[in-house]
Amino acid sequence: MGHNLYKIIAFFWTLLIIYLCLNDVSNLPTISIKNIDKIIHFVFYFVLVFLWIKGMKRTSMYRFLIVVVLAIFLGIGIEFLQKYCTPKRTFDWYDIVANSLGAISSFFLVKNYFAVQNKNISL
Repeated sequence: MGHNLYKIIAFFWTLLIIYLCLNDVSNLPTISIKNIDKIIHFVFYFVLVFLWIKGMKRTSMYRFLIVVVLAIFLGIGIEFLQKYCTPKRTFDWYDIVANSLGAISSFFLVKNYFAVQNKNISL
């Protein structure tokens, strides 16, 4: 897929995360697996970082890190919005941890992928 297609998918993925995290989703089916919501948070942010990095035309470690930092700030911001702006959602430090771990894990996966492919990543 081309860079622009990844950017479009990343944009809509970002909107999906924001929508699902700030709206009442109690009518969605539930899965009775312990801590499934933390796994979902991890996957959301893992995919988010992966898509935004794949959407870049020029790769650099600096740009990758900017994507990770922005994803982490997005996760933190959403948690505070849940606390202060939504009636049925709550703030959870463990969601921030899961979001951050997903973003950071994605960064390391992509970084290692580029290393294995012998693609140079500038600073």
